[in-house]
Amino acid sequence: MKTILEKVLKKIVPSKNETEEFSGLLKDVLHAADMILKPLKLERTIAGSFIRDTWLADKRELDLFILFPVSYSREGLEKVGIEIGKKIMKKLNGRYEIAYAEHPYVKGWFRGFMLDIVPCYKVESASKIKSAVDRTPFHNKYIIQNLKPKMANEVRLLKQFCKAMGVYGSDVRTQGFSGYLCELLVIKYKTFKNLLIKTKKWKLGMFIDIRNHCKFECPTEHFKGQPLIVIDPTDPKRNVAAALSDENFMKFIETSRKFIKNPSTKFFEIDKTALKVILLKKYLKKRGTEFFVIEFKRPEIVDDILWSQMRKTSVRIANLLEENEFEIFEKEVWSDEKRSYLLFEMKVWKLPEIRKVMGPPIGSQKHADEFKKKYASSAYIEGDRWAAEVKRKNKDCALLLKKFLKKPSKKLQNDGVRSYIAKSISNGFKILGNKKIEELIAKNEDFAVFLKKYFERKL
Repeated sequence: MKTILEKVLKKIVPSKNETEEFSGLLKDVLHAADMILKPLKLERTIAGSFIRDTWLADKRELDLFILFPVSYSREGLEKVGIEIGKKIMKKLNGRYEIAYAEHPYVKGWFRGFMLDIVPCYKVESASKIKSAVDRTPFHNKYIIQNLKPKMANEVRLLKQFCKAMGVYGSDVRTQGFSGYLCELLVIKYKTFKNLLIKTKKWKLGMFIDIRNHCKFECPTEHFKGQPLIVIDPTDPKRNVAAALSDENFMKFIETSRKFIKNPSTKFFEIDKTALKVILLKKYLKKRGTEFFVIEFKRPEIVDDILWSQMRKTSVRIANLLEENEFEIFEKEVWSDEKRSYLLFEMKVWKLPEIRKVMGPPIGSQKHADEFKKKYASSAYIEGDRWAAEVKRKNKDCALLLKKFLKKPSKKLQNDGVRSYIAKSISNGFKILGNKKIEELIAKNEDFAVFLKKYFERKL
């Protein structure tokens, strides 16, 4: 294992040249920021993995936080924060756009790097935050004080391990391990290897409190339903692992066991191989299922809102299909910067012309009479109950989907489709079957990568 980990570190630890480049860039960012902030008597701080020395070789991102006094109104913080961000990016000769999380911030690009300029409040402690981003400076301080230099590479190994299995990131799309969570787990377990060994005993509801300062008498009840509970060292009421899904928690445990049993560099390699059409045909033939992909223009919203709305809409449509006896094998969602997709793999996608309706027991005279009257031409007795055969309204899955989605935005929303998805679908959508999906993966490599992972879901 030692040899394997050394090989991995050679690839993921930033080189001296990369570090010098990043340091020069940071110096320029701070100089530009100070020119804008000093006249306003505002402070700033740099956050993120570069400052903590846990960044990976492919990391080209930086976070600059502008600290506002709590006397500022939320509206004032947002307005002034955006203007400051714009001025900093102009001084750096970069380009920028306004992005949105809990509140707006400036996302900029210059010299091949991405710079997020985020306004936040300068609060006394992380337990007194006024917005979610206010706690970031406290995270920064805690990690710098408690993560020993020799642990930096252990964090890098853990981050790359999570990235390779697709569970790195606490965003709604990924539902995995954040960089901060990775750092805390290394502080707790000291080394990457020791962490993986300890996961053998992890179960749903695993509780970790590094500082033993949790405020809840029964934390597993308070955080019920969350697979991993890691109390934030800077906020005794917060679970750092709140975003982690059950699936990704178990995936991490099982992959850790496999790596301990048979170490390999493959556990750290990100597979970006696209699915070829010939292989897709092979999978479809082998599975004997039918795919339906609802394609529509991506709404202009941040990822967290988009993925949350896509997943909820997917559940609503799945319920519609099941209610009409179209049995689903699996469902998924995916999006790039231009188009969004809801995917349904069907066990049953076509149904016969007729369906059976079961009626009341034959001894229930009143209800039996009502049933026979309603289904006069087809009522019959089956065992001890009345039954009838009626013409089915929805025989084809694709036609049902088209009929359901071909409505105005307001009607779609009333029928359970989430707001931004409804607006986009009402402006146009496509339903792609197996053949059309073949055409899609031929022209969209990223979707082909996603679909390959869908078919080859394995640890």
